[in-house]
Amino acid sequence: MAPDITFIVLTTITLLAAIMALQAKELIYGAISLAISFIGIAGFFVSLDAPYLAMLQIAVYVGAVVVLILFTIMLVRRDEADKVEHAEGGEGAAGLWIAGLLAVSIAGVAALAGPSLPTSPPPANLPVSQLGPVLAGSYSVPLLILALLLSAALLGALVLAKVER
Repeated sequence: MAPDITFIVLTTITLLAAIMALQAKELIYGAISLAISFIGIAGFFVSLDAPYLAMLQIAVYVGAVVVLILFTIMLVRRDEADKVEHAEGGEGAAGLWIAGLLAVSIAGVAALAGPSLPTSPPPANLPVSQLGPVLAGSYSVPLLILALLLSAALLGALVLAKVER
């Protein structure tokens, strides 16, 4: 009964925080809600007996991504951000084409690397000292795809945060 209640509470917190992050009028409140949502996901990792992944979730997403968003918001001055006028068309179509190209390239890499992926998962009691060699050896292609996705997200955040001078 306790794991069910834990799951329901974590699900509620994570989903409500994610919805609040999407619906927030102020970017600061959206970033804080996103951090709470990421902490809820780390709670799922803890409930699945994966404390290392929970700490990695908090360190990478809350400690890096959300802090990067907050610094970007604080560095962009409001008066300059209000002066920026939206361009008509153009960028949206180019962004969709680039996103489609990225999705097709990632799917192609995954399709080509599919046969080389291990068929059985690593043992559940894998020590942390062996996690790096397993990720870099057997799971190098998914790790590269994840790196591409994170790089694309970072570039997208930088493009959205830039201010025309």
